[in-house]
Parts: sequence; C-alpha cells; structure tokens
Amino acid sequence: MPERVRAVAVFGSSEPVAGEALYEEARRVGDLLARSGFSVVSGGYGGVMEGASRGAREAGGHCIGVTTSVLRRGAGNPFLSEEQREPDLFLRTRRLIELSDAYIILRGKSGTLAELMFLWALNRGGLLPSTRIILLGDFWEEILGSLQNLNMVETDQMAITRMVRTPEQAVEQIASFFR
Repeated sequence: MPERVRAVAVFGSSEPVAGEALYEEARRVGDLLARSGFSVVSGGYGGVMEGASRGAREAGGHCIGVTTSVLRRGAGNPFLSEEQREPDLFLRTRRLIELSDAYIILRGKSGTLAELMFLWALNRGGLLPSTRIILLGDFWEEILGSLQNLNMVETDQMAITRMVRTPEQAVEQIASFFR
C-alpha cells in the first residue's frame, strides 16, 4: 500500500476576502504546502480556509475541507478537492486534527484560539504526542508571552510550538519536522 500523503491543517479567521493581506498570506501558505508535497486540511469555508485551499489547488495540490451544518454557511469553498461534513463543531474539530500531521495557525478569533488550546490539551494528555504547531504572525508573540507569564502553557507544549513571521518559514518548519 502506498504511503499516505502528509497533511497540514491551516487554521485562522473566516473573515478575510481575496486581496486582503491575511487571505493572501493563507493563499501563499497553501501554495507552498502543495509545492512541498503536503495536502491542505481546513475548516472548508471562507477567509483563511479558502485562501489556503485556493493556494494549494492553484499549485496542483489536494485540499480537504471539514465542514458542518451547524454553522449554516452552506457548502464548502469552491477550491476544495473534497469536503467532509461533520454533524457538529466538536466532531469537526476532531476530524480536522485527525486528518492532519501538523498545524499552521494564522490570525483568527475565538475558534482559532480554541483550536490551538485543544491541540495543546491533546498533547498534554498524550493523545497528540509528536507533531508540529506553527504560529504564523508577529501578534502570536504577545499572546504566547502572556500565556507563559500566567503559567497557562507548559514546556512540553512549547516544545512542539514554533512562532514564525512568514509563510516560507512556516512551511520550512513543517518540512524540516518530517525530514
């Protein structure tokens, strides 16, 4: 049986549209992931999810969108190679994590922060022992610093987490993890 293609989940805001900086940053991430041989996994809707899917598809890559009827957003974005539908947000988040070997997290709001915290909680519980979490963007420095100062994130979770400033650095961190 051929080896499964590694997949990277891209998390972030659903709000940006094509042409906006955050959307285009996600698009670049998707492009670089596809060119590096990774499939892209996302929540399947707009914003960062669409940008990453679009970038990957334009580069000839494969994109999986995990959607849910709970959000009432209709079908996934038009750049998905495949859509997997889950009945609720909990199962959607679980599926996003299960399908992925690593994670790149861009700017978002409460859902994005919840996804990061859940990844760390799974790692702390021994359920996600070996992975790479990449936080893309300067703003993460302040957030991570605050969490560390409040003793809300542990050494083991920091060991699997990297902060980077560019899509190129993010994908290089992922690629180097699997070399």
